[in-house]
Amino acid sequence: MPGSIIRSIRERLRQDIAFAARQLRRSPSFALTAAVTLTIGIGATAAMSSVIEAVLLRPLPFTQPDRVVNIHLTRNGSPVPIASNLEFAQWRALAGTRGAFTAIAASVPQTSFTLTRGQSPELVRGGRVSADYLRVLGVHPASGRGFNANEDQPGAPHVVLLSHRLWVRDYASSGAIVGQTIRMDGDAYTVIGVMPAVFDVVSGGDELWAPLTLSPTQLQDFKARYLQVVGRLAPDVTLSQATSAVDRVERRLSSENASWGKGYAGLTTLYSEDLIGGARARLYLLFGAVAFVLLIACVNVANLLLARGSARAREMAVRAALGASRSRLIEQLLTEAAVLSAGAGALGIVLAVVLVRAVIALSPAGLPRIEQTTIDGAVVAVVLVIAVACSLMVGLLPALRITGSASQTVLREGGRGGSPSRSRTRTQNLLVVSEVALAVALLSGAGLLIRSAWALAHIDPGFDSRNVFTAQVVLPVARYPGVRDATQAYRAIHDQVAAIPGVRAVAFTSSLPLTPSVRSGLGAEGQPMTDGERLIADIRLVSPGYFGAMGIAVQAGRDFAAMDDGAAPLVAIINEALAKKLWPGQRAVGKRIEGMDPSHQHFMTVVGVIHDQRDVSLNQPPLPEFYIPYGQAPAALWSSLQGSLIVVAKTQKSSAANVPRLDRAIAEVDPTLPITNVTTMDQVRQSSLATSHFNTLLISLLGGIALVLAVVGVYGLIAFSVSQRTWEIGVRTALGATPAMIAGSIIARGLAPVGVGVAVGVLLALTTTRLLRDQLFGVAPGDPITIAAIVGAMLVVAVLASVAPIRRALRISPVEALAG
Repeated sequence: MPGSIIRSIRERLRQDIAFAARQLRRSPSFALTAAVTLTIGIGATAAMSSVIEAVLLRPLPFTQPDRVVNIHLTRNGSPVPIASNLEFAQWRALAGTRGAFTAIAASVPQTSFTLTRGQSPELVRGGRVSADYLRVLGVHPASGRGFNANEDQPGAPHVVLLSHRLWVRDYASSGAIVGQTIRMDGDAYTVIGVMPAVFDVVSGGDELWAPLTLSPTQLQDFKARYLQVVGRLAPDVTLSQATSAVDRVERRLSSENASWGKGYAGLTTLYSEDLIGGARARLYLLFGAVAFVLLIACVNVANLLLARGSARAREMAVRAALGASRSRLIEQLLTEAAVLSAGAGALGIVLAVVLVRAVIALSPAGLPRIEQTTIDGAVVAVVLVIAVACSLMVGLLPALRITGSASQTVLREGGRGGSPSRSRTRTQNLLVVSEVALAVALLSGAGLLIRSAWALAHIDPGFDSRNVFTAQVVLPVARYPGVRDATQAYRAIHDQVAAIPGVRAVAFTSSLPLTPSVRSGLGAEGQPMTDGERLIADIRLVSPGYFGAMGIAVQAGRDFAAMDDGAAPLVAIINEALAKKLWPGQRAVGKRIEGMDPSHQHFMTVVGVIHDQRDVSLNQPPLPEFYIPYGQAPAALWSSLQGSLIVVAKTQKSSAANVPRLDRAIAEVDPTLPITNVTTMDQVRQSSLATSHFNTLLISLLGGIALVLAVVGVYGLIAFSVSQRTWEIGVRTALGATPAMIAGSIIARGLAPVGVGVAVGVLLALTTTRLLRDQLFGVAPGDPITIAAIVGAMLVVAVLASVAPIRRALRISPVEALAG
């Protein structure tokens, strides 16, 4: 008995699918339009779901990643992501038996190493880490081993771990590299292991790791802050308990050291949350936009099915009169919608693959794990769920409407004097209102992002990026051990680059605008200068002529000169933001500042004040900055830079030919010097806008798709209305109605739901655009000018969509309409 029931259900399903396929083949234009519409919605949703899974939802490749935390501080409520050596040493005592952590480790990430293979030096970014680093993260090398407990002690043998990326690129995936010796910074390092490929995406771009060696004396240093500290929570210890333990250490250190300062407090945060950073809000925002497009697509197809169902209403009525139950008719109509959605789902997977590749190619740097995005089994399952949901969404309402009228009523509607039922008309109008409202809200968000991107692109960054070429140069410490040796080499490089035809100015800097730089506490002479009361400012090491090469205006005082070397009095140049902080309303030139690092306690005289520049990003206000001449660089700062400066060359015109000339000029001084990051300041500026452009581009594309779908819906509604009113239009024309009167009647009926949809969309936009607040610059959420422009554009395209149906209506012959 159960077997016969299953066979009966299977046979009926086969018949329904075959019947649905025949019906779709009979209406190829309808089937194509509906399939393409659903494919766009399903494909975009599947692609965005796979991105969110890879970036936000996929667990980190650690053991119990939810137990790994970053340990840092707050200062007067503001985050301080780096710690001092002393704090690390004291926090490390919290690990162990009955402690808040099982292990604590420190790292100095994004450190430059000169890797030499043969005669070719290569600048590789890596990290210095303490021995427990891998233990804290809960990750093991794919081959070889991790660091031993004594390998981060002073005098220990030099060892190194390679990333999978570096192993494949430079060592051809050879397993023989483990145990071999490589040369870094002029010293021999033994390769003890290779990290797994999955670790590449959480390493922040680091490609190798060497031990961080800190002597007992260094571990007592509490002023120099440069360590990032991570810990693994002990079992049953919560984040708040760990924070309290760190905070108790901080309070004790403050009470024991009079110069420690005030305002510091401990803080622990999940490593995974810090890694994702601001990506969560951006990706969920994009997913919300994709969901809007999917809803519009479903509403559009439902409207198409409802309009098509009106033509089949007589068929349904006849079948009902012959004994078919309403449930059986609904079942067949839903099967037809399911077949349509299944085909769109299959095409949607293909589209999702294309979209994922495009998103990866367009994504800005710093979006973690985006390259791991794939269309896998889980995504296919999501697509199937979406397809089923779409089949129900687009098929159920039309099926209920088509089969809900009594047979005689439907048959009467199909007669000469018939017109579409008010119930069906209301349903179609409601669907158009929905898709127009969603489109207006999505387009409003896109319009705000476009205006924000335009404002960012036209903001004054405080420097002139035109025709400026840059390249990072590293002087190996083994050959250039001191500041004097390094400055002599850089002066030789300056002369060689300046001799390139078309070069107008040459200078050096430790970091470019719109890129991270070293931060330091400082104080002004005569003002309190305990560590907790120092002002935190960016510090940049530059050569004479840097401000002229970068087009940065010196507002007061002078630029650095060749005489500002190690034998001259210490000088500094500050920006306007720092001058206002230290000496509001006063002249800063001639005053003195102090305190950039503990080994350099002499005062520096301010000899110039420069115009503010956007040093972090274009959408953030200028931060306090001070500059010192590279000839007066303190040993600690020069050591942290590892002899690396960036050459800046201002040319008469932009030309790709300048890049190889720059390389050759530097090689003339020392052919073994590694050169990297050869770029232009225009590219640096564009890179700072990458995230804004990424969000704007994707939401604008989705908004454009929404607009097209909404126009299709409006066109379909008006065209259907005209086809259903052929007899009425013929009668009115015969009674003397003018073309203007006929057109006005069609516009009034067809655009009424558009007007309601626009009004609802404005209310929805005023609510949803608040979610964009952190993504906008120079324009407020709910900006009336932007929304008014979107409303006007929507009304214009709606009117344009009604032109073709109106022209068709005006060509109706009264004789043919009345005869039909």
